[in-house]
Amino acid sequence: MEIIPIQTGTVRCKQFQLTGASNNLSRLYQILFTQKWGEWMPIYCWLINTGNELILVDTGETAKINKEGYLPKGGLYHKVVQTRIKEEDEVDRQLLKLGFQTKDINKIIFTHLHGDHIGGVEHFSHCEMFVSKAEYALASSKKGSSNGYFKKNWPDWFKPKLIEYEDQAEGVFSKSYHVSIDGSIMLVPTPGHSVGHQSVIIKDKALTYFVAGDLTYNIETLKAEIPDVILSNEESKETVQKVHSYVKTEKCIYLSSHDWNSPEILSKKSTI
Repeated sequence: MEIIPIQTGTVRCKQFQLTGASNNLSRLYQILFTQKWGEWMPIYCWLINTGNELILVDTGETAKINKEGYLPKGGLYHKVVQTRIKEEDEVDRQLLKLGFQTKDINKIIFTHLHGDHIGGVEHFSHCEMFVSKAEYALASSKKGSSNGYFKKNWPDWFKPKLIEYEDQAEGVFSKSYHVSIDGSIMLVPTPGHSVGHQSVIIKDKALTYFVAGDLTYNIETLKAEIPDVILSNEESKETVQKVHSYVKTEKCIYLSSHDWNSPEILSKKSTI
């Protein structure tokens, strides 16, 4: 089993999302009235090479965000996130650098459907895709755009398999969904950052990988139990506490979508 990080541009958010804030009133003030941006961070998706198939976790961002009308004008969107990407940064070009073509990918797992995770989906019309049912329901609803989803940018053919977790428990998670028949690759619900956010657990002999999406920005914010959210909510706090407990028990390699240290963590196989 091999896991390869693929960077597709960079993103940044307001600093309080990285360091926390005392309450939601403070968070709203910083969104609306400050320019205290955090550092630019990578946008990673992940290539899992099982030896039998190639699986992508997320598809990264698309350079189409630079075109007029792709992203919304005004509103809160540009007050909470800024993104940079060129065409040569997209996932299809990055796969070529690794010696793969988009047609070589068999499956795609989406941690959630925000733009920097689904942006590159247009390159993979042939793939089987997995999204949590709760995530898809909100993202495709009338409330989707106000929650950071842009269904208008999805390909017409985008009809993913909608996941409900019915397989056996995995550690602190009461249910899971097995992507692989042998259970070595599974999905667990990790709501909070988004209503249907899910994470990927990969069992490879003595090692366990936890591909966390946007659960937290990095290992340090996981240890501090600071969830990646705009407005604080109880569900995100409970999820981060649960995941922190799991990765300590399982001695996981924890991989966040926006952690510059992820490639080094992978190469050193650094567990928590």
